Amino acid sequence: MTRLLVPLALFAGLAQLPVARAADDPLAAKTLIVYVANSPDSVAVKDHYINARFSVPASAKVCPLTLADPAQAPYTEPDYNIAIRNPIRNCLNAVGKTNILYIVLAYVRPFVIFIPNYFSHYSMDSYIADIWDQYSTTTFNPVPTAPHRYFAEAQNQGNLYPPFVSFEAFRAQPRSPLIYSVWRLEGATPAIAMGLVDKAVAATGNLNGAACIDRNRGDINYLEDTGLNQGDWDLHQAGNFLSQAGFPLVEDSNNDEFGSGVAPAKCPPDGSPVAFYSGWYNYGNNNGPGVFNWAPGAIGFHLDSGSALDPRGGPNWTGAELIEGITVTAGSVSEPYLSGLPRPAGVFRNLLEGANVGDAFLRNTQWLKWMILNIGDPLYRPFPGGKAPFNPPAADNSFAISVRALVGGATPVGTITLAAPAPPGGTTFTLASSNPPVATAPASVTVPFNQKTVSFPITTFATPTPISLSITATAPFGFLRNSIMVYPLLAGIGLSQTTVSGGQSITGTIFLNASASAGGVTVNLQSTDTSVATVPATVVVPAGLGRVDFPISTSAVGVTKSTQINATYNGVTVSATLTATP
Repeated sequence: MTRLLVPLALFAGLAQLPVARAADDPLAAKTLIVYVANSPDSVAVKDHYINARFSVPASAKVCPLTLADPAQAPYTEPDYNIAIRNPIRNCLNAVGKTNILYIVLAYVRPFVIFIPNYFSHYSMDSYIADIWDQYSTTTFNPVPTAPHRYFAEAQNQGNLYPPFVSFEAFRAQPRSPLIYSVWRLEGATPAIAMGLVDKAVAATGNLNGAACIDRNRGDINYLEDTGLNQGDWDLHQAGNFLSQAGFPLVEDSNNDEFGSGVAPAKCPPDGSPVAFYSGWYNYGNNNGPGVFNWAPGAIGFHLDSGSALDPRGGPNWTGAELIEGITVTAGSVSEPYLSGLPRPAGVFRNLLEGANVGDAFLRNTQWLKWMILNIGDPLYRPFPGGKAPFNPPAADNSFAISVRALVGGATPVGTITLAAPAPPGGTTFTLASSNPPVATAPASVTVPFNQKTVSFPITTFATPTPISLSITATAPFGFLRNSIMVYPLLAGIGLSQTTVSGGQSITGTIFLNASASAGGVTVNLQSTDTSVATVPATVVVPAGLGRVDFPISTSAVGVTKSTQINATYNGVTVSATLTATP
């Protein structure tokens, strides 16, 4: 990972900057401000935030850290536990850990926890969000196994969006997990970090400008809402919501990004202020200076790996756009996968419904102890009373599918919901699958008179390769559509090492796309060169599990040689290459 270490300067005069004080927000009392006591920059940013957000500064809840090297980055997990996690836990216990919803890191470095033999780089902030280990006690590799409970799963193509629930209301529910919305005030200089607060305060209830949406996969009408296409669907619906709320929309759908190729050199082309942005994909880089003229209070984030490699500078999108003047952003410190990034449609819709950014981003980022940094003031609420037509949003027709990524043979349930009760005689939908050999639905279903919903089974069949398909429901007034991805049961094979000294024994792992059914799943194994390595003839994945290990023995070799380890089940073969050296 590329890091740009910006020397910390002493900004003694920053405390004299004028502070725009916000009206009292009751959620300020539920915010813990973490700062580095031996870093004058961090202390200055902390003081600035308190002066902006608290009418009685002494009422702020603060947590001082003392770090041996305030510029160190990244931390190992043991260093993080000693220097960051344990002191913050002590602070939370002192103020009442259930009383805190938001944790703000005031110009605190590091950003990353380094964990060898896994993905290596994980977001420190995302670990703090689950500081009591109630979401997970383990390090995730290759990806987290489940969303946190505050996450709201949307189905963009099916037009399904769960009602917004504030984080405060969620945490007040019985047995809700003790997680936090974690944010940081950051930028290339402490002045930029302080400006995030001032712009948020000034823009509350007063955010104006254009909306820029940068898709890259062409006409949305030809895209199923699966795989990487989900990114385009999320962006497209985000643009729809912002347009409905009255923000002038520029939506680019070609592969070039704003500022390059055939895309507009600026967004919007006339250079007017931008209030909202989301787009993708530009690994390790930003759009370039001057592409966006950020309005005070602007909210934007880029969907890519490494978009927050170092928010204090460098070519990454987050660090560069903080310099350009954005007020709220988020990004990834490593490879988050598309599923691990904040989901633009949900984020912007919740903001239009009146949410603050701390709630909107957490509710639409499904994994913790992962890769994401959130930068800005979590208490910033651009539309305190919501913005029409999202205050509250009107009912709309939708088509939900209970499980949209599944193994062939599963039977998900489709549910059509009408905005208003069906008229006399009901409303009949004709159903059609884009790939009947892989999935089918009944020929038609009817929403009964005076009812709003109807559910029906979708039958899927085994497939040797992942298949994306859509189900279309057509009625006299138009059609609804949603998509599913059907996978084979056998997902892959992994090796504890891919290169060994001949004669060494290692471990292989079989991965399934779903838990094995009763009786288990028997997978056939083969080494293509038994003079290099041998494996058992079969291995059984026990019922209820989705993976199993098996031994691999290698032989002494005179020259470097390789073999392919194959695993086969139900006509599907997956492979991994193992190399033995003398």
